[in-house]
Amino acid sequence: MIEARDRSRQRWILLCIVAAAFAVHANGIGNGFIYFDDPESVVDNASIRELSWANVGHWFTTPLQFMYTPLVNLSYAVDHLFGQGAMGMYHFTNLVLHLANVVMAFLLVRGLTGRAFPACFTAAAFAIHPMNVDTVAWISARSTLLATLFSLAALLAYLRHLTSRRWQPLAWSVVLFALATLSKSTAVALPLVMFLVDYLQGRAPSRRLVLEKIPFFAVAAGAGLVALAMRQDVVPPHGYTVLDRVVVASSALADYLVQLVYPFHLALAYEYPGTPLPWYLYLSPLLLAAVAAALVAIRSSRKVVVFGLGFFAITVAPTQAVLLIDNYHANRYVYLPYLGLFLIAGHFADRALSQWNGMPRIGVIAAMAVFAVLFATLTVVRNTAWQNTETIMSDAIAKEPGVAFVHNSRGIARFRDGDYAGATTDFQRTIALDPDFVLAYHYLGMTKYNKGDYAGALGDLDYEVSRLPTFGAGYSERGKTKIALKDYRGAYTDLSTALTYDPQLVEAYYFRGVAEIELGNPQGARSDLDTAIGLFPQYADAYYRRGLAKSRLGDAGGACADWNTAVSLGQSDAGRSIADAHCSG
Repeated sequence: MIEARDRSRQRWILLCIVAAAFAVHANGIGNGFIYFDDPESVVDNASIRELSWANVGHWFTTPLQFMYTPLVNLSYAVDHLFGQGAMGMYHFTNLVLHLANVVMAFLLVRGLTGRAFPACFTAAAFAIHPMNVDTVAWISARSTLLATLFSLAALLAYLRHLTSRRWQPLAWSVVLFALATLSKSTAVALPLVMFLVDYLQGRAPSRRLVLEKIPFFAVAAGAGLVALAMRQDVVPPHGYTVLDRVVVASSALADYLVQLVYPFHLALAYEYPGTPLPWYLYLSPLLLAAVAAALVAIRSSRKVVVFGLGFFAITVAPTQAVLLIDNYHANRYVYLPYLGLFLIAGHFADRALSQWNGMPRIGVIAAMAVFAVLFATLTVVRNTAWQNTETIMSDAIAKEPGVAFVHNSRGIARFRDGDYAGATTDFQRTIALDPDFVLAYHYLGMTKYNKGDYAGALGDLDYEVSRLPTFGAGYSERGKTKIALKDYRGAYTDLSTALTYDPQLVEAYYFRGVAEIELGNPQGARSDLDTAIGLFPQYADAYYRRGLAKSRLGDAGGACADWNTAVSLGQSDAGRSIADAHCSG
């Protein structure tokens, strides 16, 4: 009876935690798309507009933004199916996944410790901590949310295997781990966390402990090789020695420890330290070692401390193993790793409440209440910074003005709003900060194209393609530019190359159709324009051009039908074709 009452109370507490998580993140549901990864991932991703076996095959064979994340594409397609492309649907799904992760965190910590308070504390901190806003509010961070969900589920299944001594939960754990790696490659570190679970559960080292992890390491090896093969955009900052990289990574971890209790001045990205590194950064490894040693020295809590610190270190390590060009220290990198630190904090809070009385006990309760209110407030405020690209990037630039990709992202937003002067300034600033930021040349070329500077656009796109030789969108934009310069043969070659690397590029089919009309191949043009319309049924220009192709093939009725459709979709040139061909209705 007492156990049943305890379980019921825990469920009500967990429900309150989930409700609090929803309340503090709900103002982010109305936010817009962010023009850093969101265009490629969602806005311009034609493959997510239909759930089909062809698209599923595309997701499992083609990287998304140089990353192998097929389940992320699948989740976007489900969002599009139910929300018809509405931004709110994608944000709502992100929030639901975060709520699911809150529940999973509670269940895992309760299973690991056998105690309700550390589980409630960990889940509550995870639910409302401001550092997690960047993961929940950014649609393109869906990979982290999904990978966390499957990783926690895999650990729960593994824990079930340990308590039940049955092999079925272990098999499910392998499957769930594979799903995590199909969501984000950083999940490959999870098998090492399982050794920490063994340690916390008091399992003695044995051959069996290693053998049962072999399927996990096999999955991790496969996922790691695929990730390395596709991650062509990884370009570490110039000028860092091996020692510098160790120090920079250590400084990021030290910053994460500070932000755990002092989450102010949060930015989307943080500037790389210049070389030579400031002297105080060399103290970071010593600080980390001192904190770890001090915590481990508390003998009565050693197991929990070792597990929590190990969990943090192992799960954050993949983000620091290679210093990526877009960031080395991002708030979203500690979405899962912070659970280890929350567990340690919850453990010590539990001990204090159970051992202290009077004013010390009241002080602990008051401190937790203050932190809860502060973190909840900061989370609500942080969500407002994510309102749109201009707000989040300007917020980041105000706090960390030396991050190249932030200027690039604001430039993309300004480009899409038609502010070509502002966009050009941002792209040029990006290149000035980081000459190796190749995607800035992509958008700078697009901006010049829209301004009518086709020769200038071609120069930028030539450079981009030389640096990213498998980036389909680069060839597509260069092919479009060559059409403007009347180099139809060169355009056809580029657009065909683009479709080799990404067969879902709608514009590439359209512009290759345009080139084929000019090259005297209306049959090929019609085929490509059929494909473009199949991928994007509202493509007015494609109907107009297909009408031209049909007209040259002698299909007057089909041409008129396409031109009428183009006019209904707002294409003005089709009206003149209708008049010239004397089409009816």
